[in-house]
Amino acid sequence: MRLSYFCILSLILFTTCKSNSTNPGDDLESPAVTPKFACIDGLADNQYPCDNIDLLSIITPEELIGLDTSATTSVRLNDIWGWTDPQTGKEYALVGLTNAVSFVDVSDPGNPIVIGKLDESDLSSKFKINSFEESYPACTIGIGSTQRAKNIKEGSTWRDMKVFNDHMFVVSDAQPHGMQSFDLTKLRNYEGSFLEFFEDALYDGFGGAHNIVINEETGFAYATGVTQADTCGSRSATGLHIIDINAPNNPSFAGCFFDPDTEISSSANVGVGYIHDAQCVNYNGPDSEHVDKEVCFSSAEGALVIADVTNKSETSTIGFSGQSMMQYSHQGWLTEDQSYFLMNDELDERNLGRGTKTYVWDVRDLENPEFVGFHEFGTGSIDHNLYIKDNLVYASNYRSGLRVLEIGNLANAQLTEVAYFDSYPENNSASFDGAWSNYPFFESGIIIMSDIDSGLFILQPDLD
Repeated sequence: MRLSYFCILSLILFTTCKSNSTNPGDDLESPAVTPKFACIDGLADNQYPCDNIDLLSIITPEELIGLDTSATTSVRLNDIWGWTDPQTGKEYALVGLTNAVSFVDVSDPGNPIVIGKLDESDLSSKFKINSFEESYPACTIGIGSTQRAKNIKEGSTWRDMKVFNDHMFVVSDAQPHGMQSFDLTKLRNYEGSFLEFFEDALYDGFGGAHNIVINEETGFAYATGVTQADTCGSRSATGLHIIDINAPNNPSFAGCFFDPDTEISSSANVGVGYIHDAQCVNYNGPDSEHVDKEVCFSSAEGALVIADVTNKSETSTIGFSGQSMMQYSHQGWLTEDQSYFLMNDELDERNLGRGTKTYVWDVRDLENPEFVGFHEFGTGSIDHNLYIKDNLVYASNYRSGLRVLEIGNLANAQLTEVAYFDSYPENNSASFDGAWSNYPFFESGIIIMSDIDSGLFILQPDLD
């Protein structure tokens, strides 16, 4: 089996990394919903540690794929995103699974409805993995050698999706998957029975990709961690693979970004110029020299890499920087004024025995990003995805769950925890279990969170 750079890295380290467009709401007011499991005396449902976050409902992995609660499945969750139907106003959770994406109507968050699922695609006829020509095996690095890992026969630990123009775009790592395009308005066809969907288009310019990033203002998607590709060259494919998705059902190759000179020595090195995740924006921050350019802020192993991708055929590096103790720059997000970039390091807890940290970078000068410092959570769990909305950071930190931080003086890396919800109450140790990611951008104010084993958690913050 030919694994991606990321799986190879996981095998070497006996660990894994897992893994962006937004629909910001106007405020953080909670929806008018009475929580089924209020956070009382530090616990929700008498088992989940919490503070200022109530639990509205949970949907198990079995329910997400259309099975009843008495069934069992080896399917597990990974990334998550959201979509609001502009016609009906309904809010939907888009839940990544090891072999599909599940759709859940969370408009009534106390009584969510599973609409159906979109199964993974298969480009193994084009991108061969050794002798596997008809189908591909699973890449379950990070789930471990447990029975649940052995039961996953195909698919991948990693599946990521983003939204543009009422379409969802999906990629998967460690398998010949390509990028699916799916018209989300089809969710309106639900009439009470679980629906099986198929993609509307399949971009086959690459096989596997670790993540998909979208700038909704320009209609361009950026695939990261691509290891099999027709374009960009075998090495540069691991940077940013750029796709024009302005015609969602006819996506087309647009260009690449790859710069081997941005590589900073790291014990987690999986490939020169490799980019693991990114946020791409129309820049309107404090650096006047670069205003109105399309700029990508990338988490690239041991570095933060900032690139000008305005001209897709002539992309270039603006600036980059690293931090001596960083093990694996996994993912990050800009503050809303585009002055700071907050980043997580997925391997320092296990490799160095450090506590959970959020790194803060001053990016007011794009050519010279500076490491400011980090916020320490006081836990030992591995940090994963974080997003920023209305001066709050929503960080998913595996075994210690969702942590909500209020942004203070970032010049001194000042962040203050104001709420949390822990879906893995057993402990906060450095292991790949618990909360994978969250989506805090619904206008209703609810937060959806994916837990690898336990399912979809629908949460209601109380931050007044």
